[in-house]
Amino acid sequence: MSEITYRGCKELLFQRMLMAVASSILVQIIFMSCVVLITNLNITSPLSWIEDTLAIITCFRMWCYFTVLATVIVLQGIICSKNYLNKPPYAETRFAMFYNLFTPHNFMVGTLYLTIGIVLVWLHLSLKGDEYNSLTTNCTTIYGTCLVEEYLFLIIGGLWTGIHYFIKMNIFGTQRLQFPIIPQSKFTQISRGIGLVLPVSMTGAIWPCLYYLIVYYFLGSYIRGIVVSMLFINVDNEPLDQMSKLLNISLIFHLWLYATLFTLTMNSMFLLFQVYLTEWMPFAIGQSVYTTSQPTITLSEALAMKKVPIVQYLGYLDLVTLAQKEKSRRANLFTLSQPGGHPYNWNCIIVKSLELINEFAKEIDIVCCCKQTLKKKPIETINYNCEHPYVYHMRNLASPAPPPVPAASNNTNNQQAFSSGKYIMEFIKTTRQCFINYLLSKPLIFYFFGTQYDAKINHLLNNGQPVIWAIDGLSSLAVASLTEDLYGIVQKDLPGIIDALVLLKQSLEKLHKMNMLSRKSYHDDKDIRQMLASLRAANRRSIYRIIIAFKEYIDGLNLEQPIKDQLQNFFVCKE
Repeated sequence: MSEITYRGCKELLFQRMLMAVASSILVQIIFMSCVVLITNLNITSPLSWIEDTLAIITCFRMWCYFTVLATVIVLQGIICSKNYLNKPPYAETRFAMFYNLFTPHNFMVGTLYLTIGIVLVWLHLSLKGDEYNSLTTNCTTIYGTCLVEEYLFLIIGGLWTGIHYFIKMNIFGTQRLQFPIIPQSKFTQISRGIGLVLPVSMTGAIWPCLYYLIVYYFLGSYIRGIVVSMLFINVDNEPLDQMSKLLNISLIFHLWLYATLFTLTMNSMFLLFQVYLTEWMPFAIGQSVYTTSQPTITLSEALAMKKVPIVQYLGYLDLVTLAQKEKSRRANLFTLSQPGGHPYNWNCIIVKSLELINEFAKEIDIVCCCKQTLKKKPIETINYNCEHPYVYHMRNLASPAPPPVPAASNNTNNQQAFSSGKYIMEFIKTTRQCFINYLLSKPLIFYFFGTQYDAKINHLLNNGQPVIWAIDGLSSLAVASLTEDLYGIVQKDLPGIIDALVLLKQSLEKLHKMNMLSRKSYHDDKDIRQMLASLRAANRRSIYRIIIAFKEYIDGLNLEQPIKDQLQNFFVCKE
């Protein structure tokens, strides 16, 4: 990929991420103001309640806290943007999956979550102005400084919420950007998303609070002792790690409220990144040799951007959009390049699209074949019957070979040496494979180091959205070419398009019949099944679209007989 293309990607993604971070800061300020309004609730005097809330929100100290919160959100956007921009890693074994957890990026994300959990609780406790706003206070029964254990309880609760969220979303789960099925405005997506995220955050914050209450009941004395010994302070009140003290409705409400706010902060940041990064954008069909402006990313370059999947997704989204909705841009795609008179733009796009479809179908076939052979194939034994000139402890019943010609003795020796070396290498390779198969035959070793073909299928289907757009876009372009392609540049690639669609159909049917997704081992099993159903539906829809449009011309296309046999069910509408 050229340096210009990478620079264009950076500029495009930086603008969108900057807008997402700025919107997240605004949303967090609104959330923080709402929490201040709720925590200072005074039903008996509504006017003073509103006046006190406005005074807190508009004071200088509040805006200093806003600055701290904005800094943390910017760091969150910088660190977590890697999850949205880079290709998700694939772990072939459980050991590799466990090894991928201990990466510098995960360490930074975990540290960020812990920091946000503590900072959010600290900010809101500092704004309350009641007995929970400080870690220490003057003792009432003894002389000196004493610990406010409720403050410590809530601060450690924010730390616990960060740990819980990190384990839930980064170790036992992943967050993937989902493109909206129906294009909507940003405001509509954000308002609708917040409405869905809010109840999920409120109910999802209940479990970490319950876990934390249980943990603090058993370990609260150790935590309190460590803090007291480190700060050289005393304990004046009754310890908090007792059932009567922990069942404080006000304390539990504040713990749940801050856990909800943390979850809402994380989910709203992901929502804003999704809204801005998945917004459709038109790419240039091709660069003109006569333009002097700075080159931008073309559609063919976006389709080939495998290292930055979000740009590749946007490229295929633009492909299916222009194929179905934009006649003027299709005209640019169906034109010949000048000078030269070649279909350069179409060739670049068709090559990248067919490459994606064929590679996806090929990987599915490989995994299905490996899965079948894994069920049927016994442990391999060492094959000693390799071709070599020596016989060990065996009678030779064949007729004796004639003696070699003296002139060719050097060639014979070279062939014998080559056969001996080949046999030794084959013997070592086979022995090593047999040893590996023997180790993998042990259930415990196979559990950690055996290849997870179900995980491979899940990884492929999670990246199946651009394939859906590719087959929909190519079939729509092929249909539109009947009336818009003045030079007939699409017809030469029509057999290749049909072959790719039929081969993909066979691969998806094989995957569906093997029922490889019957075991619910992943939390996103529903999404994976839905993606498989969407792929099959899009594939059938694309083939029907081409068959209906080119029904009178199919016999004139250069198609192999197995492909024509597969198309018969589409002619009679039985698929």
